[in-house]
Formats: sequence, structure tokens, C-alpha cells
Amino acid sequence: MKQNKQPNLLILQPDEYRRRAMGFRGEDPVLTPNLDRFAAQALELTRCFSTYPVCSPWRASFLTGQFPETTGVTHNCNSVAARFDIRLARNAVCLSDVLSDAGYSCGYIGKWHLDSPNPDDGPWLEPPREDGRVWDAWTPPERRHGFDFWFSYGCCDQHFTPHYWTGTGGPETVLQYQGWSPEIEADEAIRYLRAEDGRRDPEKPFMLMVSMNPPHMPFDEVPERYRALYAGQGPDELLTSPVACRQAAPELTERQRTASPGHIAEARRVVADYFAAVSGVDEQLGRILAVLAEEGLEEDTIVLFTSDHGEMMGSHGLMYKGVWYFDSTQVPCLLRWPQQIAAGRSDLIVNTPDWLPTLLGLLGLEARTPAAVEGENLAPDLLSGRSRPRDGWYYNAELNARGITDDEGQLIVIRDGHDREREIYYNLTSDPLQMHDISAEQPAAMRAARARLDAWLRRTGDRWLR
Repeated sequence: MKQNKQPNLLILQPDEYRRRAMGFRGEDPVLTPNLDRFAAQALELTRCFSTYPVCSPWRASFLTGQFPETTGVTHNCNSVAARFDIRLARNAVCLSDVLSDAGYSCGYIGKWHLDSPNPDDGPWLEPPREDGRVWDAWTPPERRHGFDFWFSYGCCDQHFTPHYWTGTGGPETVLQYQGWSPEIEADEAIRYLRAEDGRRDPEKPFMLMVSMNPPHMPFDEVPERYRALYAGQGPDELLTSPVACRQAAPELTERQRTASPGHIAEARRVVADYFAAVSGVDEQLGRILAVLAEEGLEEDTIVLFTSDHGEMMGSHGLMYKGVWYFDSTQVPCLLRWPQQIAAGRSDLIVNTPDWLPTLLGLLGLEARTPAAVEGENLAPDLLSGRSRPRDGWYYNAELNARGITDDEGQLIVIRDGHDREREIYYNLTSDPLQMHDISAEQPAAMRAARARLDAWLRRTGDRWLR
């Protein structure tokens, strides 16, 4: 197959994948042989932050290079958020728009979750869930942001009976599948890499984004062959984090502390299934990477493996995502570009909006970076192997919280409905596990962090500064 001088870009992004759940790290006792092999060839960015560790806000920030206040995607897209027009703007300039204009074939496979459901599309969407909301949505062609190949859905958590839209037909053209969604999507990605049936133009460089839903819940929808990998191992053997199932900390909200006992019980019940899904996703990613090599595309392709947010899985007595703890905010990140980026580890802080300008920088297209981008181009750092002090940002509209992390500490500020603030501070040098709020003990460090946090809020036009 023809080799392209302009690099290709392959983004592998399973949902709710916690950073600890990669076998080579020696943390969670997971089996991930394909990621382990890939990591040996890649640069691991150990401090890659999900600025807003929730699905839709992360996706909007990743694709636009902007923070949530600017994208307007400040909550997950669903039928309730639709009342406030929370969705990716049609006129937003995304990474895929830029690359399409630069002559790339652009493909998207899997979960999109950046559109609000249209009530008229109801018969073809996933039905309302127990919360009464519709989470799924059909994305019309004019809202696909430069992706000329589309095999996707909005937000559907039926891992064994997924559905997809492809082509340019309306919502009624939905395709129903029987099978595990990561395997179906890996099959489609392989066909894309092989340029089968016109899925891409083999004469052009390509961008392909594969967004698998697992290991996102429901955790029990995972094939038995992956469950068998963890047979006979109980929660005490699997939940090995030093903060696993720890009593909820005093700095958490009353709602979080009240939910904590149930969260701990859930983590103990579902951890084996979550790890099974991690191993299943690993197998499917391995299939994709193997075909990339078979097709002679490996040397010319930048591959990024990451996730939209982590999964607490009982850490600090919590489940799911959204909170400021690192099992939620720090995501797995492996970046491979043979002969260009040296394999190893970097502690350079990366925020979600940094990815658009950084990827364009790596592709040699930094001049095409949209003027509205708020992230920083870190390509020179990645290519040279250098690290430098940077701040990691935290944003959560639902918790009404903002935060900043640097080499020494983390400051979190939470506001209640009366604009009363509560500050939380961890000294990460002596307390890297975020176990002890010492906000009353280090006022000078907190003031310095708060000054930088407020400067960021001013720079991004955050509505907090009113």
C-alpha cells in the first residue's frame, strides 16, 4: 500500500478507562498484553488530565482545543441538557474539520455523545433510561465536523445490542447489531485501515478516531471469555489501590459521603467485570494495531491511546467519575510515532484542550491551528523529550467546582448555591494519594495557587468571575 509522507493519525479512546488499569504499570491486577507491548514502543504521559472528567465535556474540549466555558458543553448531552442547547456547536472548528480541510480522509467509529436527542428521532434511539432521560442521539451529516466516514451512535449503553448510523441517510437508517460493541467497532476500524469498500481514500493521509464504550458501565455486559480471566479472584485481590474502599473523606460533599457505602459495595461487586471489559478492549485494540502494521502504515501513523476520564472503582469510597481525585482526572495516555517520539515516560502535564494544537503541531500543521484554540501546542516538548512546569486544570459544572494542580499541590474550590466557597488543598509531595486536606495548614501555598487559578478563570471567561 502507498506510504503517505504526511503522517496519519489514529486515536484509540475507550470510555471510562482508568489510568491504573494498564498491566505494565503494575497497579491494578489487569491483563492487558497488547497495551503492554504498545507501551514499550510509546511515550507514556503520566500526568495527562481530563480537565472536566465527564464524557461530553471532554469530547468537546478534545476536538476543539477549548475549555468547557468556551465550548458550551458543560454537562453530558441528553434530553434534559437539550433544553439548554448543550451540545457541540455546528460552527465549532474541530480537529477533524482542520484535517479534512488539509486533505485528510477522516473517519469516526463508536460513541460520539456530542449531540442532543431530537424528539422526532425517538423511534430509532435508545429508549429513555431509568432517570427518564434520553441519552442517545442521531447526528446528521452536517453536524459531523469533517468526518467523511461515519459509523457511530450518540450514547447507547447496550454493549451486546449496539446500533450505528453510517452513510448520509436519516435516523430511520439505523443499523442494529448483535455482538459486543468493541469487537464490532474493531472490525470496522480494520476495514477502514484496509480501505475496504471506499471507507477511505488510500491516496490521502487519514485521521481515524475509534471511541469504544466499554469499559464504561453497564459493567456486566462483557463476554464470558474475558470474565474467565479473573475467575476465582475476589474484590480483596482485585481492588489493590492504597485508597480502595477507603472511608469517604471529610472534604467530600454530604451527598458524596452518604453515597459512599453503596459505592464501596458496588465496587466490590463489579470490579471483576470492569477488569474483564478492560482485557476485552485490550484484545480489540491489539487487533487494530496488528492490522496497522500489516498494512504497512505503522511507521507513518501517530497513534494516541487515551480516555475521556477515569473510573474511581471504590477509590476514596467513590464510584464513577467527575470528582477531582486522580483516579477520575488522570487518564491513560500512550503516544507512539516511530522514529520521531522516543519511547519512555514523561511527567509533562497535558490538559484536554492541549491535544488539538499538539496533534496539529506533530502533523506539521500548526499554522492551521484555529485562532479560538485555548490549549497549548506541546509538540516541541514531546519531540524533544523535555518536561517543564505546567498547571493542570479542573472544571466541574455539576459540582460547581474549579481547581488547579501543579508539581507541589492541588487546590480545589467548591461553591454552594449561595456563592459560599470551600477550599481543599493537598500537598502532593508528601501526600500523592490525596488523602489529607491540609487547607488550614498551608495558607501561603493556597493563596499562590488561587491566584493562578483565578488568572486562568479570567483568561477563559469563566462565569465564576462575576
